Amino acid sequence: MSKVKHTVVLCTLLGLFIFSAAAEPAKPWLLMADWQKRDADLVSHAGGVTGSFGRSRSGAELIYQEADRALDWEWYRYEHRFAGGIAGTERSYGDAQDLILSGFRQWQVSPKYAAQVIYGLEWAAEDAVGLADGFRWGLGGAVRWHPDAETDVALGLMLQDRFENSILPVPYVKAVWRPCRYAEVELRATGLQNGVIFRGFPTGDRSTTVDLLVAYETLNFRLSDAAYGSRAVVVGEVPIRVGLTQFLEASGTWFVRGQFEWVPFARHSFKHDGETQAAFQPGATWGLAGRVGARF
Repeated sequence: MSKVKHTVVLCTLLGLFIFSAAAEPAKPWLLMADWQKRDADLVSHAGGVTGSFGRSRSGAELIYQEADRALDWEWYRYEHRFAGGIAGTERSYGDAQDLILSGFRQWQVSPKYAAQVIYGLEWAAEDAVGLADGFRWGLGGAVRWHPDAETDVALGLMLQDRFENSILPVPYVKAVWRPCRYAEVELRATGLQNGVIFRGFPTGDRSTTVDLLVAYETLNFRLSDAAYGSRAVVVGEVPIRVGLTQFLEASGTWFVRGQFEWVPFARHSFKHDGETQAAFQPGATWGLAGRVGARF
């Protein structure tokens, strides 16, 4: 997230991803309400089972950020729409919830270098299981290099807990390049989200942002037990998103965001004890998303 995850980590680190500017913001709090809907499409690679799959999401997010730290609280509810022969089989699952606490702490070592600790806790589970059974965690560190106003690079390593798998060390990379005041390019490779984001700021005050993302993202939920025992679903997908964010007044408090996305590839794998027990792939789908929020 959004936001879909395959190798599994804590569903965020947005406290670091979104607001990592060197200067402390005038308004350290950010509150957002979120909505997303994906079109349903036919599934394949499902062992002969036919049907369709679609998904919707709603939720909220609260971020507190200072120059050297951030905390990010997120809650999302996912509605999964199965139809046809796949509905009610072990290749389907019910609605799920995702509750995340993540953030970072930074210590400035020199004018150009800083050290960071990155952490997160997540409870992600199907409603039939309950959030208490869907606990995961992530912990890591990074070195941040900020030689000038145009360049910002963070390199590190995280340990990520995964349902039905062993703990995995994952490289952490985040690099931002600002060639001019009207454009920005960001590269992310975190296990949770791996891709590139292009941002444009057509107005000098940056009250409007246009962005394009191409990435591979992952999402993971703990599910109710199946015939072969406990299980989790691991979703990996390739979204292409175009978004527009607009602040509504000069103080930079209220904003709205609209987003269109196309997902040419996605795969749902059901894991038990490190092994894939079943899978399916929905066809290429499109989706819409919206956010409304405020900084204060």
